[in-house]
Amino acid sequence: MVMNRLKFQRKLMILFVGMALLPTVILLLVSYHLISRSVERWANHQIALMLTNSAAIIEDAGKLAHTLELYENLPLTDTAELLAVDEDLVVVLDAFDSEAIQIRATELADNYGGYLIAVYDWDGHLVFSTDPNHPPETLTTFLGPLDALPDGPTISDELADHGFLICGVPIFSEDGKKRLGAIVVGKSMPLTPAQMRAQMSAVQNKLNRLETDIDAEGTAYRRTEIRTTVIALLITAALIVVVAFFVSRILAKGINTPIRSLVTGTEQISNGNLDYQVAVQTDDEFALLADAFNRMVSDLKARTEELRRAEKIAAWQDIAQKLAHEIKNPLTPIQLSAQRLQRRYRNNPDDLSELLERCTQTIITEVEGLRRLLDEFSVLAQMPAPELSPVNLRETLDATLMLFDEFPEHIDCQVDFPADLPPASADADHLKRAFLNLINNALEAMSEEGEKKGYLTIRAFASTDQSKVFVQFTDTGPGISPEVRPKLFTPHVSTKRDGMGLGLAIVKKVMTDLGGDIRLEDAEPDYGGATFTLWLRATVQG
Repeated sequence: MVMNRLKFQRKLMILFVGMALLPTVILLLVSYHLISRSVERWANHQIALMLTNSAAIIEDAGKLAHTLELYENLPLTDTAELLAVDEDLVVVLDAFDSEAIQIRATELADNYGGYLIAVYDWDGHLVFSTDPNHPPETLTTFLGPLDALPDGPTISDELADHGFLICGVPIFSEDGKKRLGAIVVGKSMPLTPAQMRAQMSAVQNKLNRLETDIDAEGTAYRRTEIRTTVIALLITAALIVVVAFFVSRILAKGINTPIRSLVTGTEQISNGNLDYQVAVQTDDEFALLADAFNRMVSDLKARTEELRRAEKIAAWQDIAQKLAHEIKNPLTPIQLSAQRLQRRYRNNPDDLSELLERCTQTIITEVEGLRRLLDEFSVLAQMPAPELSPVNLRETLDATLMLFDEFPEHIDCQVDFPADLPPASADADHLKRAFLNLINNALEAMSEEGEKKGYLTIRAFASTDQSKVFVQFTDTGPGISPEVRPKLFTPHVSTKRDGMGLGLAIVKKVMTDLGGDIRLEDAEPDYGGATFTLWLRATVQG
């Protein structure tokens, strides 16, 4: 009767103290005896050894990690690309005015203090350098002949033993057809590769010695002590389990009902019922627990609503990224058109009408497409919904190819569309975006092969029953690696160093919205590269 009148907190205190007192004392005595012996014989020597060696290893590893971080994050490529397209440098190098080259190169070097900057002429001889001792007088010493260099940045570690990491980029004439020379940008490295390898070897040797010492001294001791400890703890644990079993049966009778109420409440919450409230008809601490549980549910409901709002914000951010990617594509033809007009006006302003008409039409068309895209985004906050209608695939492809004006000289584009190809049920603007992304990807992939001859083949065909139309884009680039294939159409997955990873994801979404799809085909053995196949429903001919 006295126990029934006590508050639940006091019941728990009396029962648990009685349950835990005896086994706890036994456990403390046994544990104290075992631990004191182990600490005295093992910890003093081994822990000191581990701390001393670990401190040295951590310090060396920290230095090495800092060095590697500096080594990997030198922004050489960005700096080299910026200097290679400097208009003033291009002009003086094209005219090969030695004094003017020295002046302009000195100005650029002042703007990029801390970098080694060098300029080489068309036959690979050094014209200017901020360091009289580096780099070598001829470009072939560390990068190869100028004609063999890729169009983009080339990293070389030929001067690494001298403490430099360098990057070279060809300098092209204003029309982009002639290589005038090369710009080389370098940065001093805190450690040479040989020094880094030496530090890594030293760290590994220390780790090996530490592991060997600990294993040799501790193996025999650990076996004996572990066996003794396990036996003692098993006996002690058995006593605790026996005592706890009988005491817990007594305790469970008084708390079973409130706990069942709480279990029911958790089940309701797990099923998504955030409006459920637990009702406990007691005057002890379970009432407080029920109130706390109900407050937790209310807080969970509020936080769930916040999470949903956060998910919406994340979705908006994803949409914004995709929108930025879609805006970026038409900016290239707009810029190219403006640059062509500018060059023609400078060189031959009298013969401008045809080019003016074609370039301005390209700019107007792309700007109008951007306007429609932004209008739809501002109203719906999503990619514009497609408006399905019969679309002539050849006309849509031709309109897309016109945006490029011309391909690089080492890449040929072949188009094979049958004259009787049925129209597709699609949206011409959406489909043009998909074509543009795939062509851009193919050109970039083949450009990675340098000046190697490349072929882009675009062919279309209809299914046997004329219910579907297919468009295939096949290039002779390096292809898609097996590990990337399963997630190729996932956002933010890219095979390019500076890619956003949205191109193929957008193509996938466009084709899904149009009721079609895209797939990556296996490369032909004698052709290589990659083949992407789009399919759409054909328009029923009445």
